[in-house]
Amino acid sequence: MSIEVAEKLKHELTDRFVVVADNVAELRRFVGLTGRVKTVNMNCRALVEFDAPEDISWYDIDPSYLTVVE
Repeated sequence: MSIEVAEKLKHELTDRFVVVADNVAELRRFVGLTGRVKTVNMNCRALVEFDAPEDISWYDIDPSYLTVVE
C-alpha cells in the first residue's frame, strides 16, 4: 500500500462512525456495535474504537469490512 492511499483513507474515514460486516468470522464480536474510526495507519487499516464501556481498545480493521453510518 502506498502512503497516498493511506492518506486518502485517513481523510475519508477518520472520526466517522462505522459498523462491521457480519459475514466475517473474526469480526462477529463487533456485530451490532457502532465504532468510531480514530485514524488510519500506514498499512491502510482503520483503527476503530467501539461503543462499549468495558472495552476501550482500538482495533485494526481492514476498511473493506467497514460500512460508514450517518
